[in-house]
Amino acid sequence: MKRKFLKRLPVHYLLLASFIILLTGLIYVQLAQFWQYNHLANRYNAITGNSVDKLSLLINLRKGSDYVQTQVLHLLLTKDPTEIAFTRKKIQEEVERNDTNMREFERLIITKEEKNLFDSLVYFRKQNAAVRKFLMNLAVQGHFNEARQFYLDSQHITYEHLQKANTLLSAFVKDSASHQKNMLNTTISTDNKKTLRINLFIVALLIVMGLAVLRTLQKMREDHLQLAESEAKYRYLIEHTNEIINRCDGSGKIIFANKAFKEKLGYDDEELAQLSIPDILDENSLHTYNPLPSPELDGTLLKNVQKTYIAKSGKKIRVEGNIILEYKNRRCVAAEAYFNDITEKYNLQEQLLSSEKKYRSIFELSPLPKIMYDINTYEILQVNPAAVQHYGYTNKEWLSLKITDIIAANYLPEAKAALLQLQQNSEAFESKMKHITKGGNLIDVEIRGVPFEYEGHKARLITILDVTERNQTENRISKAIMETQEQERFQISAELHDNVNQILTGAVFTLGLLKKESLPAPQQEAIATAHKYISMAIETIRKISHRLAPPSFNLVEFSDSIQMLLNGINHDGKYLIEYVYNVPKGIKLPDDLMVNLYRILQEQLNNIQKYANATIIEVNLNVDDKEVELYIYDNGRGFDMKAQRKGIGLNNIQRRAALFSGYARIQSSPGNGCSVKVFIPLTNV
Repeated sequence: MKRKFLKRLPVHYLLLASFIILLTGLIYVQLAQFWQYNHLANRYNAITGNSVDKLSLLINLRKGSDYVQTQVLHLLLTKDPTEIAFTRKKIQEEVERNDTNMREFERLIITKEEKNLFDSLVYFRKQNAAVRKFLMNLAVQGHFNEARQFYLDSQHITYEHLQKANTLLSAFVKDSASHQKNMLNTTISTDNKKTLRINLFIVALLIVMGLAVLRTLQKMREDHLQLAESEAKYRYLIEHTNEIINRCDGSGKIIFANKAFKEKLGYDDEELAQLSIPDILDENSLHTYNPLPSPELDGTLLKNVQKTYIAKSGKKIRVEGNIILEYKNRRCVAAEAYFNDITEKYNLQEQLLSSEKKYRSIFELSPLPKIMYDINTYEILQVNPAAVQHYGYTNKEWLSLKITDIIAANYLPEAKAALLQLQQNSEAFESKMKHITKGGNLIDVEIRGVPFEYEGHKARLITILDVTERNQTENRISKAIMETQEQERFQISAELHDNVNQILTGAVFTLGLLKKESLPAPQQEAIATAHKYISMAIETIRKISHRLAPPSFNLVEFSDSIQMLLNGINHDGKYLIEYVYNVPKGIKLPDDLMVNLYRILQEQLNNIQKYANATIIEVNLNVDDKEVELYIYDNGRGFDMKAQRKGIGLNNIQRRAALFSGYARIQSSPGNGCSVKVFIPLTNV
């Protein structure tokens, strides 16, 4: 309650109250100082009066002692009994007055030190009184000589001790009074300094608070002007905004409606004055309308409220926004609604829901496997029954997998790079790769993916076509075609070598039978030229025949065939060739695979000779019990992988690798040479 009160209290009132409190504090400090001074003055007067009284008593005691001492001497000098009796009486009266002064002084004693000195004075008075009494008795008895002698021996000494004690006590009283006066002066000086500092601090605060009050009043005036300007702008904004704004009282009667409200619903001011909020709500919104305070409400702001208004034309207008409730005495007295027209949005959502139902039907009933995955985490979000059946995973198992878990290991690096690129690219994509089923079987697939929004996740929907059987059939056909091509090449090679070369050899032999010495010089030169051209034709046909003819691995080892192929392109020592052949002795590669690897190497070497302008060639053949890896590298000019290529050499390499369920990975860039890696599994060979 206190916090709410302070929040509602205007700032200038708080500043004014603070100013009054500080001013009151300053007055209080002044009054307190006056009271303190009055108290100190009373103490000073008391100390001074006490000291004066004590010093006066001590002076009287000294005078009384002197008087008694004088009378004692007079008593010793006279011998008249009457005079002696009269003198004794006067001594007794003075002693009684001194005793009275002593009792009065004892009443005024304050300190312990003063009490000790007073006790010393009492002691010497008693001692002097005893000596004086004895001396007076001697005088009364007539022993004047003995009395005079006793006076000289004892009375005079005790008198001096008495006077000395009196002097010490007087000096102490004076010093004590002076010390207390000094302490009071010090206290007054210290209090003056403290009071001055406090007064200066309060005055400074009063000045600051006064300036703050003046500044606050000035700021209030500025704020009042700004508030008036803001209110005008606010009213203008309310009237010209697209938001549907209205205000009603606790019973629902419409008090205010802006221009957008009236335009959307088609009512004018006079019509709205006769209506209440329940009159313009549809039945579904009406049962949620309650102008009375609800105990479930926590606060006065209702967010994201959706209602449906009924326009004058009967059209339904769906709105969404916030409602501000105003309470007084725990009862709702007014409400302001700020709504946006979401009719089109609502209709789009309805259409979207309808489309989603159709999509789900297509998704669920599609004969092709379909997988939805999160593009950021790669987690699989949903699969259709065809994916469950085709891959062997249950729905629950699918949801625990990532899309990378079903990609074959050989394709995984390229697949991850592509997935990473697709996070930034919202276009559709197509790809070919191998997947792994739950049973561990490798299948060839073609993938088509499109971006998708799935329950707030950025996702991709991929459709999978299993092309394993198609690829196997195509590979069998391609193998048959290639075997036929190899046979035709062998036949052409044999025909060139056995027939054409023999004919040309016969021509050379016939030319050799001519007697060139008997012929004219021009004819001899023509015969020599013909002999030269025929020999060149024989050599060219021999090379073509060797290139066309498949190598016979029964006669020559595979490693030697590769070495011969490398030597064939490097007869002039143009290249620095590094050749590594790593095939265990216990592994025998099938002939058709060796022929295929030989043709792949031959194709790439041909590309290097034609286009690479290289100086270094590396060839590695690594074989284990699982796969064959052929690596070919050159340090030539390289090429742009994204640029369109006219030749078919690299495509032939990829096609030949695919014939044996393998794949070729080609990497190159301008100025960085080219590398070709061919992987062929031995399990499918």
